[in-house]
Amino acid sequence: MKKFHLVWDENRYALGIPSLDSEHRSLMNLVNELSEAVAQDCDCEQARQKMEKILDFAAMHFAHEEDLMRRHGFPGAEQHTADHEKLLREATNLMETLSPEHSNRALLITAFFTDFTENHILHEDRAISQYLEKQGIRAD
Repeated sequence: MKKFHLVWDENRYALGIPSLDSEHRSLMNLVNELSEAVAQDCDCEQARQKMEKILDFAAMHFAHEEDLMRRHGFPGAEQHTADHEKLLREATNLMETLSPEHSNRALLITAFFTDFTENHILHEDRAISQYLEKQGIRAD
């Protein structure tokens, strides 16, 4: 299922913050594992386990980003943190709708995870790296 397959492109996704870039690659890999499993008609429990793994990893990653923003005085930290909370809440709510009777929701949830991963890196996280660069801060 190539539609929901994320491919790391250093020129497009790299923020220049090695720890975040590494975590972003890992998050993409987890989303791709879910996408492949859904494409192969995995059962709801398998899909749910993969989704929970993504959510757990995302929560850890978001905490890392939030710490980085606080330490370096990123002015958009409060909104960025609120965005993290919203993403996790929306993903959890979507995941709770997954059931054998509604297994087609796995495709919708996969699309959500793919979109939030890509868009969050390209927009919200890019703002952090641009701020740090302007401040002359080399994170990591």
